[in-house]
Formats: sequence, C-alpha cells, structure tokens
Amino acid sequence: MDALEETVRVATSKPVQRAAVNTALLVSGAATLFCLAAIATGLFFQNFVPDHLVKIPVHLQYGSGPNPYGVSSLKSPPMIKSQQAYDISVVLSIPRSPANVARGNFMVSLHLLGAEASAKLEADARAFSHMHDSFGSHPVIFSSRRSALVPYIDPMVSVAKRLILLLFHIIIPSSQTCTLKIDLAERLAFPKDSLLPASAYIEVEAGQEIQIYSAALTMTAQLSGLRWLMFYYRLPTYLAFTFVFWLCELLFMSLAWAAWAAVVTTDSAPSRKGRDAFDDKHIDDDKNQDDSSDYPHNFPTYGRQRPLKHEPGVKEEDNEEGKEYIYDIPVAGAEADDEDEPDVDEGSSGRRRHDSGLGTSYSEKGSGSMRRRTSRDTPE
Repeated sequence: MDALEETVRVATSKPVQRAAVNTALLVSGAATLFCLAAIATGLFFQNFVPDHLVKIPVHLQYGSGPNPYGVSSLKSPPMIKSQQAYDISVVLSIPRSPANVARGNFMVSLHLLGAEASAKLEADARAFSHMHDSFGSHPVIFSSRRSALVPYIDPMVSVAKRLILLLFHIIIPSSQTCTLKIDLAERLAFPKDSLLPASAYIEVEAGQEIQIYSAALTMTAQLSGLRWLMFYYRLPTYLAFTFVFWLCELLFMSLAWAAWAAVVTTDSAPSRKGRDAFDDKHIDDDKNQDDSSDYPHNFPTYGRQRPLKHEPGVKEEDNEEGKEYIYDIPVAGAEADDEDEPDVDEGSSGRRRHDSGLGTSYSEKGSGSMRRRTSRDTPE
C-alpha cells in the first residue's frame, strides 16, 4: 500500500507532470511537422518534376484556309517547366491513299505562343493561315518549320504484302495507317524568368487535298540531374526529401522552443528574486525576534565580586566546561540560610537567572544585610 501511494505521489508530482506535458507537446508537434513535410515534398515534386512525355491532340481545321491548321492549349495543366530541355514533334496519322502518296514532300510549321487559347486567338490564327503575317498582339516565343514525306513503297512489294496479309487487313482496317513523326525542335529550353508557352499553332502545308486521320503534338522532356533522379527513383527520393524537410522543421522548432523558454525564464527571474528577498527578510526578522534573548550579557557588581554573566541556554551539551553562569555564583551569606530555606526546584532557579534586579542597588543591599547577620553570629 505504501509503495502504491509512493508511486501515485511520484506520478502526480509537478516535475513528472511537467515532463509529461512537454513530451506530449514534442510528440504531437513532431507528428504534425512530419505531415507538413510530406505534403510539402509532394507539392515540390509536382512543381519541380516535369511530365516525361506529353501528347496533346491537335484538331485540324479544314476549309478555313489554304492549308489545314490547329491551335492547342499548353496551359491547363501547365505542361512546360522552365530550365528544362524538350524535344517537340508532330505526329500525323494518315492513310496510304493515292492522293497522299502522290503528294510528295510537304511542310509542317509550329509556332509556340505566349497567350492562352481563346476566341481572339482563334480569329488571329485564321487570319495568319491566310496571310502568314503575324498573330496580332499575341507574342510568338518559338517558331519552327520542317518537311515531311509519306514513305515510298514499291508497287510490287505493296501488292504482295496485301495479298499475304489480306485477311489481317480485312479484320483490322487500321493496319493500313501510316504514322509520320516530324521533329520540330530538339532540346528546346526556356530560361527561368522568360515567358513560357501557353498555346501552340500547328499548320500542315500540304493543301486541302491531304488526308489525315489525326494529329498530335508531342513534347518529350530530356531529364537530367535531380529531375532525372526524382522521376526514375520517385519513392526513395520522396522519402529522403520528406525526412530532410522534417529534420529542418524539428531544428527550427527546437530553436523556437529554446528562445521561448529563455524569454519566459528571463521575465520570471526578477519577480522570483524579489519574492525570495522578501521571504529572506521576513525570516531574518523572525530570527532576530526569536533569538534576541540568546545573546550573552554581563551584569556589573560591586566590591570584589566577579562580573555576573548571562549565557544563552541553548542546550546543556553545548555548554563548555569552566564557564560560570549567574545561578552558579553563590550570594554572600547564602550558606547560613541553606538549612532554613526550603528547597527550590530547578525551574525557579532558571527563572532567577533572568532576575532584572541582578547587579543593581537592590542586590547590593541584600548582600550587605547578609554580611551583617554573619558578623553578629560569629562571636557566639
């Protein structure tokens, strides 16, 4: 039972409570900071690591100009990062029709614009497809123009291939599709403070007779350095960055905790010092009042008597040998009255040593009468 009470007393003491509160605050703060570090790392990955391959469909417009063209948005979501090299190409999916094969070489142009796709940009793009002058108030960040050609196949080889794979071509009609990839830019990068492209204008300069199934703008990020590491080793890098961010947060939290504790201690030190000084003053006053009678006193005497001394009666074992106290000094003539006087207890003798008449004329008078009585008894 005593052990249980002692355990409860220790567990509920102020130091233990203070340590428990500090531990709870530290653990909860560390857990909260870890969650914040994980979220911050995720946001950093999203904003820093680009998409390795971005394929944007281009809806070509026929009949609006001499050549089919299309405008695509690059802003939602942001697809281009600054200080990152990109390879840009246009992919055309066309059939092997006689018109396309007879077309021969044709040009594909690309213009990266700093304005988002809108109705005004569509109107300016339509005007540009006719005049090829400018896009009005929309800035052009990058322009490129490359040639393309439908691959040539010998007619005898083409016929033999069709006969051998006739059933396959009947079941899968898309097998006759030809895919053209036209590279328009290699390792194109944009500085940190430059304007990033928000839209792209693509035009196939092959006339209205060219037949195209679909078109797409492809941007491939050429990763290197930290971005390459964060892309190909995403999970280990994410954990490492989260741990580093968490350690930095814990460091700053510890510094803030120490600064706050120092400020609180500095503010409370003067009041505690004044309170301690006030308590010490009162304790000293109480001691002076309680121990005022503990100082030794000397009382004057007359004649050849030794001076009367008053020593503080603290403890009997503290009294040194050879000291004479006021109650140990015999009064003149006291031997003659020993048998006539009743016994006096130690308490009364203790009170007599504080007699205020010691050393005064009253004590001298009493001693003189005792000497006269002794002188009268001597002849007898």
